[in-house]
Amino acid sequence: MLAAAVAALTIVQAATPVAPARTPVLDNATVTVTRLRFAPGTGESVHTHAFPLLIVQLTPGVVDLTVDDMRARGPRETGVVTLVPANVPHAAVNAGSTSFDLIAVAVKPARPPAPAAPPTDAPPGITRTTLLDNADVRVVRVQFEPGGREPVHTHPNDLLTVQLSGGQLEILNGGERTRGLRDPGSVQFLQRNVEHSYGSVDTHSFEVLSISVK
Repeated sequence: MLAAAVAALTIVQAATPVAPARTPVLDNATVTVTRLRFAPGTGESVHTHAFPLLIVQLTPGVVDLTVDDMRARGPRETGVVTLVPANVPHAAVNAGSTSFDLIAVAVKPARPPAPAAPPTDAPPGITRTTLLDNADVRVVRVQFEPGGREPVHTHPNDLLTVQLSGGQLEILNGGERTRGLRDPGSVQFLQRNVEHSYGSVDTHSFEVLSISVK
């Protein structure tokens, strides 16, 4: 009897993986951004949220990912994204031997809605690749070559950027201009209808993920 009880307890414990380490990054009326570190063997139990969740692979790793009735296990490279709709069961588990990081972007249901700006041609020195476009977000992978620079512009929607690879970047956000090295995982929030621009001041190329929140 005791042996059976111990065995049952062991099964329950094995079914509940050790949770990843979570670091809050940003929280405002539009999004909550969290960085998650998955050490080998750590992961999430299947769960749901009442909001859409964008999962961004920040560093490469072997991921066992469940989204509703879909399950995929294998390597995921930096910049791979998955959108989990609201109230859909999901979980991520580290199935490899090395740690990896994810960025989780929770899109708040009560945010003021806004249409995403229509796609535009990229300026010289900048390459844009659309990864995802739906009712909640448009996600674009942007590569900056040395000297690549956007003109000053606005969007009717809020915008979140996630640095995928490190680089020296100059950002104009309203009346504030910043310049310096931005490490992978750095985020920047740009409010709708605020003039802004991004420009490379580096000697090598780097990539940024641009997330338009509709």
